[in-house]
Amino acid sequence: MKRVSLIQQLWMLVIAAVVLAAAGSLTANLFNARDYLQQQLAAQSADAANSLALLITQNQADPVMGETLINAAFDQGHFRQISWVNAKGKVLVLRQNAQRAGDTPAWFRDVFTLVPAPARAMVSSGWMQAGYIQVESEAGYAYESLWRGALNVSFWVLLAGLVVGGIGSLGVSTIRRQLLSVVNQAKSITQRRFITIPEPDGPEMGRLAQAMNAMVMRVKAMFEEEAVRLEALRRQINFDSVTRLANRGFFMGRLGAELAERDKEGRTLLLMRIDGLAELNAKLGRPLTDEMLSQFGTVLRNQERFGLDSLASRLNGADFALLLDSAQAELPRLEALHDELGALLGSFASQDVCLAMAATDVRDGDAIRDIMSRLDNALALSEAAGGVKVTLADENVHKPLAMTADHWSAVLDEAIASRQLKLVRFAVRDASGGLLHEEAPLRLRQGEDWLPAGQFMPMAIRTRRVAALDLAAVSLALQQLAAEPACTGIAVNLAAESLADDQFVAKLVEQIRSQRAAAGRLWLEMAEVGIVQRFDRFRTLCLALADLPCKVGIEHFGRQFSLIGQLHDLGIDYLKIDGSFVQQIDQETGNQAFLKGVCNIAHNIGLGVVAEGVRTDAEQQMLLSLGFDGLTGPGVK
Repeated sequence: MKRVSLIQQLWMLVIAAVVLAAAGSLTANLFNARDYLQQQLAAQSADAANSLALLITQNQADPVMGETLINAAFDQGHFRQISWVNAKGKVLVLRQNAQRAGDTPAWFRDVFTLVPAPARAMVSSGWMQAGYIQVESEAGYAYESLWRGALNVSFWVLLAGLVVGGIGSLGVSTIRRQLLSVVNQAKSITQRRFITIPEPDGPEMGRLAQAMNAMVMRVKAMFEEEAVRLEALRRQINFDSVTRLANRGFFMGRLGAELAERDKEGRTLLLMRIDGLAELNAKLGRPLTDEMLSQFGTVLRNQERFGLDSLASRLNGADFALLLDSAQAELPRLEALHDELGALLGSFASQDVCLAMAATDVRDGDAIRDIMSRLDNALALSEAAGGVKVTLADENVHKPLAMTADHWSAVLDEAIASRQLKLVRFAVRDASGGLLHEEAPLRLRQGEDWLPAGQFMPMAIRTRRVAALDLAAVSLALQQLAAEPACTGIAVNLAAESLADDQFVAKLVEQIRSQRAAAGRLWLEMAEVGIVQRFDRFRTLCLALADLPCKVGIEHFGRQFSLIGQLHDLGIDYLKIDGSFVQQIDQETGNQAFLKGVCNIAHNIGLGVVAEGVRTDAEQQMLLSLGFDGLTGPGVK
């Protein structure tokens, strides 16, 4: 049975009140008018009877004169019957009309029946009684008058009802707007969007809105306070206090996570060593040396220069590392960085300082020890040269010729048009070991090979084909979900760069809405680093998807941890914590406390939490004990 809303109940009450008031007023008026007309008919009959009896009496009850007088009165008045009955009960004169109905409906006459009482007056002839005159008025004219009056009263009652209904409508509309704002706020809370609303003027709705707003503000304050605490804990655990760069443990965890990532685009690792740092420390003193290292770290932390996804680290006292996109690691840029850092060190030391620097590309299949071995050899060459040049560990490695942007445009257009794309699926397990969903990175066919996203996505972004690729990936996922009812879910990674396309959100919503049944098992996720740059557009995407059954999440979460303070009004469903926090978590007590706090704050606003880059059983057991809802990575099958 369909439930009646409060607004509908209010409308029913307003309509019922108006109808009952109008009907009651009309009925009362009509019955009063009927009684009045009935009295007038009786008075008319009595006046006519008395007048005729007096005139006939004055004419000595002459039959001829009496008949003449009766005829005259009957012809001029509205009477149904006039009769003269003598003392013996004989009718001397009788004038009678058929009952007149006119245009008055029969049902109206049945409801408002007029029964005019006949009137009698005595007739005398001298001192003798000559009978009596009986007059009965005609009710047809009264019925017509009553009917016309009913129509007029109905018109004015209806007009008054409309006015009252209009006034009531304004009142109900005001209540409806106020109520809907509170309902929408409550609905937003169920969607994990904690928003405040203006307080309505009415005291009742105002108090309700005030209470809801107070609750939302408490949630926001709690969320922000916990976010600040966790950010401080994260920096204390994972960052060097002097340079504010990542420490060795966190950096190696990040490097390991990126090596395990299935579709990471080209990355370069830069290793730097300050020669004679201990001697500089003895010469300059600790405060000045710390200031030098702090400025050194400031240069390396410049994400506008090296990209938001870059990460700089102080590996130990004199060794530093920088992980960045290969596009940002061209040799002229590295040499400019070397010269800038060398000049910075020289300005503090008042002499040239040897700064050795080596770089290597991160290749498919690399292990951390492979990368560090290449860099150590290259760094030794740089040190042997007095730290005056940047040594590339890949100088002798054969690299295939890169395709031009035009060539990539043609390849991508052909792949999208001919559907030379596929999704490869990897398990994401829940806490009980069941399948939570499957991650499905995109692959593009080129010849006999299927290229991972890391090889074609950078050019798709550059040539503005990324939105079309993302829509194609969602289409493939929806098709597979529709064909596989037993599949628990498919997660599609969307590039944040797609949000730059003004039509992307509308097309995505239309695509999902057209396959709403399958969309209930569709998971959509974007990388945190891309969201930070386009947060308002990501909010627009979340709001557009709020009423659709698909889930929305953020992957690689934690690299830009300040984002957590802005999650309270997005309505997302889950977070995937970056693998850099997960590596060897069973041994990292500091990150255990941090991740437990992240799980708590996420669960408090209804978000699921999944760990990325899980490798070992020990990591799995620890992560589940910290409160994670799901796990994915090379060690999760």
